[in-house]
Amino acid sequence: MMGAMNLTDTHCHLQDPRLAGNLEAVLERARAAGVARFVCCGTREADWDAVLALQESHAGVIPMLGLHPWFVGEAAPGWADRLETLLATTGAGIGECGLDFALEAFDRDAQVAALRCHLRLARALERPLTLHVRRAWDALIQVVREDGLPRAGAAIHAFSGSAETARELQGLGFHLGFGCGLARPDAHRARKAVRAVAPDRLLLETDSPDLAPRHLPGYAEGRPNEPANLRIALQAAAEARQASPEALALETEQTAQRLFVAPFAIPLS
Repeated sequence: MMGAMNLTDTHCHLQDPRLAGNLEAVLERARAAGVARFVCCGTREADWDAVLALQESHAGVIPMLGLHPWFVGEAAPGWADRLETLLATTGAGIGECGLDFALEAFDRDAQVAALRCHLRLARALERPLTLHVRRAWDALIQVVREDGLPRAGAAIHAFSGSAETARELQGLGFHLGFGCGLARPDAHRARKAVRAVAPDRLLLETDSPDLAPRHLPGYAEGRPNEPANLRIALQAAAEARQASPEALALETEQTAQRLFVAPFAIPLS
């Protein structure tokens, strides 16, 4: 039985309509579960203002603004200038951005160009960066070796690669995030990967409202994920690493605070 904790969900989307309509209850359940801070990631121009508004209206919200690779093709001309202005005037972090080569419908060259833009902004403004990456590890590694990561640090959320890829990415300076999917009975690859992550590179997240733990008995079909479920990810990661949940909570929270909390002076409770 895990005791009282003070955790950060390092990747979620509180602005999503699936959560926003019942947000007070969502946050109340999260805080009851020991989740006090929320790295809230914008994914397209249409939700950047909503993410910033959440920071103003709710304690513990850490705003991130970016263009998800799924939405690069629909971005308006001048999106990068608008993003730079918002980042410069608000102090938000950068993301969710990245590369997704799993779906053929999305232009890979456009994704790479957008990623380079986010990297440039993160380096220039010294902001942390969070990435979505699927089946694009070689392309990501090439871009990062050519362009470099921001000094403020960078994370790959919902890491889906192998243990070998996890080691290579850590060598480049990345942090790696894992969520409730670690608890799936068939998540052998993910559990092997989480064991390959150094304590100071490991992050825990929910990706709420997505990636809900529907494998759990009694989890209603269609029920969105939410930050209170961070404890599921913590328990699963602790079991995979043969660590106590309390010890792993301390380690991952120290990492989350260095990457996401300290740059924005978010209160720790």
